[in-house]
Amino acid sequence: MDGRRRDSHVETHGTHSVAADTIGSGATFNLHQTSRRRLLEVLPLLIAVSVAVYAALAWPGGPHSQYVLFYASLGTGFAFSVAYAVQGKGWPLLALALACSLLGLGLFGSAARNSDVPVAIDVRGVQPLQGSAVGRLTLVMPAPADGDARDRLRLALTISDDDPSTPTCVHKTTATLTATTRGVTPGSRRVPADSVVDFDLGGHRGEVTLAFVLHTEPSCVMRLAKARGTLHNR
Repeated sequence: MDGRRRDSHVETHGTHSVAADTIGSGATFNLHQTSRRRLLEVLPLLIAVSVAVYAALAWPGGPHSQYVLFYASLGTGFAFSVAYAVQGKGWPLLALALACSLLGLGLFGSAARNSDVPVAIDVRGVQPLQGSAVGRLTLVMPAPADGDARDRLRLALTISDDDPSTPTCVHKTTATLTATTRGVTPGSRRVPADSVVDFDLGGHRGEVTLAFVLHTEPSCVMRLAKARGTLHNR
């Protein structure tokens, strides 16, 4: 009889052991399932943040107006990502969050490849320029850095009086710009004292030089006060 009791006790103990194992396995499975579900909930938000960080690190510069679509797409993706993380469900929210963030990444890449790039213009020659003589200068745009080359050069010029206290000659002054780098068009253009000229670089990716000749009345003394360049695509 003692043997039977011992056998019964062993069987009962064994049953409790199996139940504990089953509960432990179930708890571990539920924990893993919860972790995977939570990761899926925050995944769109992580992707949106990653796109924002990448854009900040790779920012090419230029006016912010050319990134409006990127801002809008990423902002929408971020909003959908937060909504999905809070609700924890909704396949349409998940799809919209991922689509907007990835679209934002594509738009940023496109803007970065085609963004306006400010470039320095080196003005070489002696100033001021006397109207009684042929005033000549050379404008040089250095070769752009890798990744900054574009199809066109927008050149903004401002010619001013050398002595602001004298009667102004600005309205009497023009200049002729002539491209001396082969393949750059237009080859020559006459412009007013305050002007913007767009040159097609014709695929040229190196240094660009332009000859500048002043035209004004003999008594006028002028100077090229500003020369700003911007590389851009069509």
